[in-house]
Amino acid sequence: MADVLVLHTAIAGDQRSSRAAALLARLPYARRLALERRDHRSRHASLAGIALVLAGAGRLRGSAVSPSQLEFPANLAPRLAGGPWFSVSHSATRVAVALSRDCRLGLDVEDAAAARAATATFAGTLERWTAIEAALKATGTALAEARDVRLAEDLSGAEVRGVVLCLRTLDLGAGCTASLATQEPVGDLTVEQLDDPW
Repeated sequence: MADVLVLHTAIAGDQRSSRAAALLARLPYARRLALERRDHRSRHASLAGIALVLAGAGRLRGSAVSPSQLEFPANLAPRLAGGPWFSVSHSATRVAVALSRDCRLGLDVEDAAAARAATATFAGTLERWTAIEAALKATGTALAEARDVRLAEDLSGAEVRGVVLCLRTLDLGAGCTASLATQEPVGDLTVEQLDDPW
């Protein structure tokens, strides 16, 4: 059984630029350059996700985690040397991270505005789309392979390239649809909103 911590926050209107800038300055050089090329909103959402990863990893490890411990390998999901595994997702209004010491996992968060785009791309509901994206993230599979994901009708599980996953819908607030995929059944699940992840 895997224990999972999910932290989430609203993407703030003021975007706390001084704290975000301080975090940006502490990231590995290549990641900092990549984020500096993004528009302000996208950069802020990514930095809020990183702040949530650091907060969650610190809780699971029992000590503070430095941004310099994050690794951003090309064409792979970010990782933290020594764990925990984590997955970050953000919509137009919310950013969330799922973390576990026990297994790989994937998280996808969408808001109602994304429903039209998701259903135009994939013939299904937004709940099914977030389940597919979470499953892809949990297996490190590219979005282009979305049609290869096999979902249980009740969205309790998925299979991607022979890897069986457990799925769970998460409640992250009104207007938000979120799914968690794990490579092991979930034992203890903690979901918490942070008003200030910085």
